[in-house]
Amino acid sequence: MLFNSGIFILLFFAVYSFYWLLPVRAKQYMIIITSILFYGWYSVPFLLMFLALLIINYYVGMSLIDKKNKKVLIFGIVVDVMVLVIFKYFYLLAETVGHITGSAYLIDLRNSWVADYKFEIILPIGISFYTFQVIAFITDCYTGMIREKVTPMKFYVFTLFFPHFVAGPIMRAPDLIPQIDNPSIDRTRMLNACLLILMGIVKKVLIADRLGAATSAIWHNPEKYDAIFLLLIPFVWAFQIYGDFSGYTDMARGIAKLLGFHIPENFRGPFVARSYQELWQRWHMTLSFWLRDYIYIPLGGSRVTPFRTYMNLMITFAVGGLWHGAAYNTIVWGLYTGLVLSLERMWGFSRFRLLPEGRFNFLRILYTYVVFSIGCLIFASPSMHHTFAIIKGVLSWQRGIPGGAIETLIGLSVLGYAMNVFQYYPVFREWISARPRFSTAMVIVLTFSIGLLVNLYGDVTGSFIYFKF
Repeated sequence: MLFNSGIFILLFFAVYSFYWLLPVRAKQYMIIITSILFYGWYSVPFLLMFLALLIINYYVGMSLIDKKNKKVLIFGIVVDVMVLVIFKYFYLLAETVGHITGSAYLIDLRNSWVADYKFEIILPIGISFYTFQVIAFITDCYTGMIREKVTPMKFYVFTLFFPHFVAGPIMRAPDLIPQIDNPSIDRTRMLNACLLILMGIVKKVLIADRLGAATSAIWHNPEKYDAIFLLLIPFVWAFQIYGDFSGYTDMARGIAKLLGFHIPENFRGPFVARSYQELWQRWHMTLSFWLRDYIYIPLGGSRVTPFRTYMNLMITFAVGGLWHGAAYNTIVWGLYTGLVLSLERMWGFSRFRLLPEGRFNFLRILYTYVVFSIGCLIFASPSMHHTFAIIKGVLSWQRGIPGGAIETLIGLSVLGYAMNVFQYYPVFREWISARPRFSTAMVIVLTFSIGLLVNLYGDVTGSFIYFKF
């Protein structure tokens, strides 16, 4: 069920019409029931598996609060990781073994099983997000970050909370659990929520979906297209993924605010960052912080030798790449990201600056965007074969069919960048929030304007890219 689908809008309006008339306990039941309907609409069997996983992690977490037993923690993490491996990485592992052993059957195991047994392992929607969330929960119970026992009701509201649990942000217990008994709403908060939802719709439907419709064929058949479009699409895709995922997060945060809760910001103007390191402090922030706290720091972080620090970065982002998808190109993308971050750190240690601060900030921002877009070329390609085909087409300046109107791609990308700048400078949002009458007028005008634009140019059936993770 998509936020931008008619069925979700009907469900949310039905729930919200009397949500604030209920006592707190009834609100919690309503959130749980709505979340179950939200996920069950996609798949009842996967919903049952998810609920079973939550029950296991709840009792593991509560036992770890009673007694810091490392074996119990390892058991919980192994259960979570094994579920993720079976559903997400099984075919990748089989393909890898097939390449090592020369077995064509294993290399193409998915199609082999479909042909022989009419059987296929399907990826549950949002499995990577909720797996990382419950791993963080039981780890925090073990380390003492969570010191007091959590009631089953609060745990299920925290883990099932439908605005975020399918595609993030990746929540920590301290982010949401203290709010569960005290949801609050006022006029300012409601107006901010509506503005977030409207901004998310613009990013998702009017920017990301239209960019995707214009470029998806190029990614899958790069041999057919002109070099200028092959050169352009990684830079365009940077704004497509930003619009898609940041748009989802804006809608999730807006819906959560309407229900009386604050969930963390996941993007904070990443394309105004002046280094790749700063970009990753502003892009998919909850995942970046998760990787930092549960992978990078336990490996030793930056408290070890410079070489070990670089290796820790490489390992951390290799895990991040693997989290994003069961494919070789996502692993290569993770290694690429870790390498660039290591090089930036190395330059910092040696007091060498590729581009100094101050008057070179524009060039630093441009450098960061180019480095990120090169990563997009690796990440967004269906396979490394497609990545190499795009590189070959650009280097040979191949002639081919045009991939759409360049002015449309550039125009939508500029709009995406403008939304990113608005997100970077909180002064804009603070100025709007401080003027309730102006905010009300903006909500009314934008609702009609965006509704008209979506009706004319939008496709509200487009799924979110991060749903597959």
